[in-house]
Amino acid sequence: MKKQIAWILSFLMLAQMAVPNDVIAAPETAQVLSPENSVYEIPISPNVDYNMNLDWKFAIPEEKAWPLKDARESMKVDGKEFFEVGYDDSMWESVSVPHSFNGNELFDNLASGQGDAQLTRCITFYRKHFSVDPEHAGKKMLLEFEGVRQAAYLWVNGQFAGYYEAGVNAFGFDITRFVKTDGSDNVIAVALDNTTGRGMSEYMSETKPGSEPGSSDGTGYEWNSNEFNPTVGGLTRDVILHVKSDVYQTLPLYNNLKTTGTYVYGQDIDPKNQTATISVESEVRNESASAETLSLEVAVVDQEGNLWYRFEAEQPVVVEVASDKGVTFERMVPDDAYDASPMPTDTSTVEVKKIIASAKVEDIHLWSTKDPFLYDVYSILKDGEEVLDVTKTTTGFRKVEAKGGTDGGIFINDERVWLTGYAQRATNEWATVGAVPAWLHDYDMSLV
Repeated sequence: MKKQIAWILSFLMLAQMAVPNDVIAAPETAQVLSPENSVYEIPISPNVDYNMNLDWKFAIPEEKAWPLKDARESMKVDGKEFFEVGYDDSMWESVSVPHSFNGNELFDNLASGQGDAQLTRCITFYRKHFSVDPEHAGKKMLLEFEGVRQAAYLWVNGQFAGYYEAGVNAFGFDITRFVKTDGSDNVIAVALDNTTGRGMSEYMSETKPGSEPGSSDGTGYEWNSNEFNPTVGGLTRDVILHVKSDVYQTLPLYNNLKTTGTYVYGQDIDPKNQTATISVESEVRNESASAETLSLEVAVVDQEGNLWYRFEAEQPVVVEVASDKGVTFERMVPDDAYDASPMPTDTSTVEVKKIIASAKVEDIHLWSTKDPFLYDVYSILKDGEEVLDVTKTTTGFRKVEAKGGTDGGIFINDERVWLTGYAQRATNEWATVGAVPAWLHDYDMSLV
């Protein structure tokens, strides 16, 4: 029991520490907003998100070659590498993602160690053909992977775009410079390494800065075994192409984009009187040719589409052109990571401007474990009356406290709550499942 309470307190302290230091406190608002109870019409945004889950091609090299350099060599066809535009992938398997190619092996030879006898812990390859309508010419192309197992190396139209080697987290790449927007064929090519540090003589490690990506000459991954990170390899989460104008709200993808996205939070929550202050912090990036004077409008909508609250930032904000516009990141490991005395970890973002809108509201429907009520919060970036970007954040608002003593514990909305549940991992060791879709996670939670 003591261990459980200590863990919960540690978690809550970490959650507090995770709040950005530069968040501006919500201003005092004279007006208290009541629910409007009207059907909300979502503003039309010039930006769009494309579901990239369908129509991938997949292959495993017969030789199970390793490391990446050798695996690439083994996949050559008529002298072409797997990532080249003219490569013949017609014989590859057609799949959709989320995709795990070896989930059925996880419980083979269980006595040897929770699936460590898996044969298909290796480097695998994916390709996807897609086209972009000319109406998107000149826009930003941000490719998001919600998760892979374990390292991903990306090429777009035959050009190397970057890599990420801790793939249980979401990450993204700015592929604007590679994508053709004339309606012709584009090719995304991904190599994945799901080798593991137990039961194998050779397995993935981090790439040292300056080495060829996939060299595995750096430090090993800390939890790279089936007990902590099941080796169900593949594109195990959704893939999304975000098409944005050159003035936009950023994505919550620090990995390889160095942006933190839109932050929605509640303050001064009073469960008895059903009041709270809702704040929306929008991270805006200007990669256009000139400074822009922008405003932020917020709409809080329930799951039935009814508008509860609408408010704006107190005044428009001038967003200068980013001095680092067009910057991209091939990797996240800093240049001096392996030096004897590396610099402190840098968590700064690219050049952005934060616009904050806040309002005190009444009759708020709070989230609780018995009533997990959620809102859709729309943050709308505008230039005058022109809508530049719309971001939707689905969230709930609740007051949480941790109290010590014999009458202490966790209190949600001033009511003592006994927390139950279990740890869901980035991949799931259910036999034959592997990559678990969102609805199945929801079903798990309903069983708990």
